[in-house]
Amino acid sequence: MIRYEFQKIFGSAGGRIALFLYMAVVILACFLAANGFMNVDVKWINEQGESERGFHAVQKLKAARNEWEGWLDEEMLNNVIQENQRINSTPDGQSDNVQQSNIAYCWKQGFHPIRNLINRSFSDGFRSYDYYTADKLSAITEETFYANRIRQLKNWLYDETDVAYHLYSEAEKQYLTGQYEKLETPLYIDYHDGWYQLLENASFLPMLGILIIGYMVAGIFSNEFKWKADTVYFSTLSGRTKAASAKIRAGLLLVTVLYWSAMLIYSIVTLSYLGLEGAGCAVQLRAWKSIYNITMWQAWALALICGYIGSLFLTALTMFISAKTKSAVIAVTTPFVILFIPSFLQGMADWLDTAVSMMPVSLLEFYQHLGTFNLITVFGKVYRVMDLCIPLYTVLTVILVPVIYREFGKKQVG
Repeated sequence: MIRYEFQKIFGSAGGRIALFLYMAVVILACFLAANGFMNVDVKWINEQGESERGFHAVQKLKAARNEWEGWLDEEMLNNVIQENQRINSTPDGQSDNVQQSNIAYCWKQGFHPIRNLINRSFSDGFRSYDYYTADKLSAITEETFYANRIRQLKNWLYDETDVAYHLYSEAEKQYLTGQYEKLETPLYIDYHDGWYQLLENASFLPMLGILIIGYMVAGIFSNEFKWKADTVYFSTLSGRTKAASAKIRAGLLLVTVLYWSAMLIYSIVTLSYLGLEGAGCAVQLRAWKSIYNITMWQAWALALICGYIGSLFLTALTMFISAKTKSAVIAVTTPFVILFIPSFLQGMADWLDTAVSMMPVSLLEFYQHLGTFNLITVFGKVYRVMDLCIPLYTVLTVILVPVIYREFGKKQVG
């Protein structure tokens, strides 16, 4: 019976077009990520100040970054400062000409991620950033480099003139500070652009994918009513039992196969092209303010799990709306509304921002939440939003399955 449901989905022109579109989105995501046309611009600036792209450019960038692989201790940090000063003192480094400035940047590409971290550590405030901060430093200590991160956070949280002072409770402030203090230092840095590209674009496929999958499953329960076949369907021996179960299993199997196939292909292509190195690097190398003390591969694993849970829930919810309303049109709008309505609600009120952060779209955008301080206090205990969203939407998905079964089984013949 599951096979029959798949035949109905892909037997229509709309279903085949949706599948083709899903495959096209996967191919597009792989192409854009591998060639650096998404959030992470993967390119090499050569000694003539010109941009190079492609596999050879990736290899050059990787070789340059590998020269600066190691622990971010005092020696490494000061080596970066000294090399940065040396390059800045050259005619190209002091020139206002774009081409010559690019030549100077070419020499900095190997340690650019470290230079960026120095900028963030020694910025004037927690929410400020100046690209030229590192150019003003002559020497730094390892202790100060990591202590600045905690100091800036505390200054921001306890500044009575800043919104954070009133936004977070004392327990939440202590929790944030504690997460910063738990980060093991010194950090180890390696070439990690492959993992960084994966994480930066972790929401691209799940967000577009669930919209397409939503279209596919929107008619699973409503089509019998649309085709006026409900009289025959419900008059059969298993029309309200095994058939309903088959529809639910077909929808969940569809999202499972499509989601994991897409994410697996995207992961393999991106990492094969940009490199597997850097899996054990801390996410703070790119998300300096993150309260998640995890590595790049752990962040990607969480992004995959969160994306799957979010996709499962939205698929189940779409099927429930389909069974409840007998309308594929209403059901297909469900993912659109849930995914895009938070953008209209954010910023209106603090309590509303908290509610928005708990919506399923947060699961699909896990990496974007690595750098946020979305917290919820329950019975005096502080939780990160993701700590609650993962079990919450897992449970809600499990609950929706029997609810869908019951809803479809009790439908009256039209």
